[in-house]
Amino acid sequence: MKKTFRQKIITYFTDAAKKSRLLKYPCLAGMSVALVFYYIGMHFLNNGKRYASMLFVAVFFMSSCSFSFAVFAERTGFSSAQETYSAIVETSDVSLAEVEPVNPEVEEILEEGNVVSSEHDVEAETYTLDDLLAQHHEHDPNAEPHEDYVQTASKTGAGTDAERTFDSSDWSLVLINKQHPIPDDYDFKLGTFKSGMRCDERVIEDLLLMMQAAKNDGLNLVVRSPYRTSDHQEDNFNDRIKSYMRQGASYMEAYKATSTVITVPGCSEHEVGLALDITSDTYIPLQQGFAETKEGKWLEEHSHEYGFILRYPSGKEYITGIEYEPWHFRYVGREAAATMKNEGLCLEEFWDKYL
Repeated sequence: MKKTFRQKIITYFTDAAKKSRLLKYPCLAGMSVALVFYYIGMHFLNNGKRYASMLFVAVFFMSSCSFSFAVFAERTGFSSAQETYSAIVETSDVSLAEVEPVNPEVEEILEEGNVVSSEHDVEAETYTLDDLLAQHHEHDPNAEPHEDYVQTASKTGAGTDAERTFDSSDWSLVLINKQHPIPDDYDFKLGTFKSGMRCDERVIEDLLLMMQAAKNDGLNLVVRSPYRTSDHQEDNFNDRIKSYMRQGASYMEAYKATSTVITVPGCSEHEVGLALDITSDTYIPLQQGFAETKEGKWLEEHSHEYGFILRYPSGKEYITGIEYEPWHFRYVGREAAATMKNEGLCLEEFWDKYL
């Protein structure tokens, strides 16, 4: 009868050990190691389909989950990252409106066009122009706080669109989204106002100019949720997931719904002080209805003059991966902002075309 591979191993080492007493223990050890590898190999051979299925599920999850996709694509150089992500966004059958709330108040919040984003903090403080300028006039609290910021910003920037050149290493143009986490070597310095608000200090001058220009037009802009730490961002993301799950959604449903209104930790522009949520003193909530206010319309028309863009515009959700947020503004510099405004580009499209 033909011997099995296991029997051949035992016979080989047994015969070798019989030739010399000195080989007894080395052969015993060698036979033990060989048999261990034999049994491991047979286990994987007999359960190959099961492990292949587990591997497929793990790879599919890493490539499709919005939370892990950014790091997965960044580290592996996944060749079809953009196409895969776009397909996920376009074919996803879970939306905020489909997650049934358990009480009327939540239902009202989730109504279409009235979405409150977890990208901000519901209880966050608000900062008016007077709040932000207070530190510049500490010597005289009765002084008019706006005299230094009455100048008008350039509406178009230098040169025409065709003449402009942009540098991908420019700090103001850094691309941060689900596919592109905050670069490890990205460096910035926070500017902290006396009121407590923080953002990238290089953004402050244009921010004050924009808020002053709006005030000159009779509008009072209010900044909400500027810079936040990664831990704070993670808390926001997890809190929204838990909220949906309490309303009856599964974890994956809650995860997908959350990822359309808040970016995952490590992938938010708030974490580098370049993003600001801006509303008005008469319309505080961060809801899509802000777009219909005078302040919302003013920002849509003029923010680019001061280097800011509407980061998540309507009609670009399949590209940005985030729902329309008329309050969420990102600093990119005046020339880039003018180009994006004139050509109707979101930041991702701008990168594809110019960088």
